[in-house]
Amino acid sequence: MEPANRSYELLTAADLEKIESVAMRSLAAIFDRAPVAGLYRGRLILLALAQGSALHYLDGRNGIKDFDVWAFFEAGPSKRFPHRKRWCVDFGPSRFGRHPDDAGYSGRRLDLMGRSIDVMSGEAPEDAVRRWLGTRAKSAIAVRRKPMFCLLPRRSFGERII
Repeated sequence: MEPANRSYELLTAADLEKIESVAMRSLAAIFDRAPVAGLYRGRLILLALAQGSALHYLDGRNGIKDFDVWAFFEAGPSKRFPHRKRWCVDFGPSRFGRHPDDAGYSGRRLDLMGRSIDVMSGEAPEDAVRRWLGTRAKSAIAVRRKPMFCLLPRRSFGERII
């Protein structure tokens, strides 16, 4: 398959499962090599597909340049999760092809970002993330412009968060 700026293949539940799997394997590796991120091992509350790829999941027209995945962790450790860091990993060969600018990738790029957020006692992860999305944080403002779909927790898999 020739590289293309965007893939217009529709995303399925099976694709969301693969995105979740790739993201979780990547997080495990990140925890092992990034000391501050490693403080958040075991604190993941929600994993979500966001930005342009989430819009494509919703409308099937936007196209997929890359897969944007956000990981939200319960705050607690003395250092905040590295909020300006973006980890890029290879989604691998698939019907989505690859972007022509992503030399060295066999498939679409998956960008993984994370935030540590406050979670109130008894609060559902989705509600904690919605509350963060309502803040004045620059990243929250940018992310809430497009839909977001839950990958984890499993009970909310594929549900729209915003």
